[in-house]
Formats: sequence, structure tokens, C-alpha cells
Amino acid sequence: MIRRLLGSALLLLLVFVVVELSYRVYVTGPAALNPFKANSFNTLLRSEYVQLAAYPDVFFELKPNMQGWYKGVRFWTNSSGQADKEYSRAKPADTFRIAVVGSSWTMPSGVSPDQAWHAVLEDNLRDASMHPRVEIINFGTELYGLREIVGTVRHKVPEWNPDLIIAEITPFTVSIAWEVATPKQALPPRAYPVFVSYLLRAVGGALHLSADIPARDRPLIGNSNADIGAAQLERAFRELGAQSEATGIPVVAVFLGFYTLGDRLEALVREFAERFGVHVVFANRIFDAAEQSLQYQINVFDRHPNAAAHELIADYVGTALQEQNFLPAR
Repeated sequence: MIRRLLGSALLLLLVFVVVELSYRVYVTGPAALNPFKANSFNTLLRSEYVQLAAYPDVFFELKPNMQGWYKGVRFWTNSSGQADKEYSRAKPADTFRIAVVGSSWTMPSGVSPDQAWHAVLEDNLRDASMHPRVEIINFGTELYGLREIVGTVRHKVPEWNPDLIIAEITPFTVSIAWEVATPKQALPPRAYPVFVSYLLRAVGGALHLSADIPARDRPLIGNSNADIGAAQLERAFRELGAQSEATGIPVVAVFLGFYTLGDRLEALVREFAERFGVHVVFANRIFDAAEQSLQYQINVFDRHPNAAAHELIADYVGTALQEQNFLPAR
């Protein structure tokens, strides 16, 4: 009897393991079969790549000189803690330098740093033999909200002496609550997805159970609080505009995402941009058709842009910057 029960238990365990591995491959692809890659399907705040920033309103930042995997692809940071190649802090002669600040669409999440839209844009501009030479330095960090974007522009960008600042904003960026900065902020504990059951997590989510569902590590304002989101955008534009006026460096807010902000919020953004002297590019219009966005996601469950989407963004943003005379003449 005991032997029969043990046999049945082992059979059930074997079936569970097979179904679990099959589901992991379905969700993340062949990377699920590599423990190191499988463990990289994490949230940035619960990974080994982050540390607390020196400035409370920046909250957290990427650690310098890191190499490994993130969301199944190669990920690295340079000696300055940027998901980018190396740049000298002192701007070289005959160089037009752009600082890009943003969240996961800019870091990027799900493609390697050299496939990010700003890296592609930099390559495109160099291919065009533009003079002066264009450098685009990446300050993007996944899960940054408007507070962290503004804080980065205020505290970290100026020492790089850019000629232009691009602030990338997504609808999710706007939804992160702008909390009061405090030195007592702490990072959440590390997570190890390789030891988490994707199958149980999916079942728990389908049944609206709280068990084994990844924590949201940033406070969100909720879909019903559109007025709070608008107020946060107004504050961000006011502070970015003040920084632009103080330094003489133009700031362009580039909106990205697989859907638009909606007519009301987009009209407010235009009003904020005009009032505070911040320029705006609605690059999220590339993906207006919802049915088209699926082919540009990194996988069926993760709505971050793949390499093809980053190329489209690079072309759109590059054209918009040229048309608005923010780039050197060719």
C-alpha cells in the first residue's frame, strides 16, 4: 500500500515537473532550460544588479561593472553604472552629447543594451557621418517613475555635460506614485525565479489568489486615479522645465508604449510642455493598432519591446528630433 502511494506520488511529481518545464519554455522560450537564464526572469529591484542611490529621490540605481543575464538576454553595465558601453565623463571635442533618462523601455528590458532604441539611433546617426559626432548616454533604469527620472536629470546628468536631454515616459511610468523621498528607503529582498513555480503562479493568478504572485515593488496610483497621474506629469514637466531653464539644456519628453495616453491626457501633456518649456514627442503612436503590438513584444506575456520595436522607435525618434532641429545638421 505504501509502495503504491509512493509510486503514485512520484508519478504526480514527474508529471508536475514535465508540465512546469513545458510551461516555462512556453512563457520564456528555451532560456527556461538554462538555470542561469531562467533565474534572470526577475524584476530589476529583486535582482543582483541594483543598489541604493546616493540621492533619495533617485532611490536606486544600477551597480557598475556588472555582467550577466536579464530576462534571458545578455545584460551589462559600464564603470559608471549605466546599461551602456563606456563613455568618458569629459565630453570629447566635436561631440554632440545626448543624455537619455527613462525606465524599462530605455534600460532596456528584454533586449541587450546595444539593441536599445537609443543605441540604434546613435549608430544610425554615426552611419550618416554626422558632424559633430553624436553620443547618446543611457541613464535608463527599469521601474523608474517620474520622481526617479526627474531626480536623475537633476543629480546625475549634469556632470556629463549633455547638449540635449531626452526623458522617456511610458503609461506605467506615470502610474508609479511620486512618494516623498527619504533616506530610510530600502530595496526589497532578492528573488530567485528559478525556484518559483510558473505553473502555480499562473493558477494562483487565474484564481485571484495572492500566493506566489510576484510583488509589485513600486507603489501604483491605480487606473481610477487619472487626476493623480496628470498632477504627477505636471510636476515632472515643471521640474524638468526648471532644470532646462537653469542649465540651458533642452529637454524632450519622449512618450513610449504600446498604447496612447488618450486624448485628454495627451492634451494636458501638450499644455504642460508649452507652459514649462519642455518639448514632446509621442513615439507611442508607432504601435497604435493593438493587434500589431504582439509581434513587437519580447514574448507573449511580457509587454516590453523586442529588437524590431526598438528599431522602429529609433527611426521615429530620430526623425522627430531632426524635424524639430534638436540634432546637428547633416
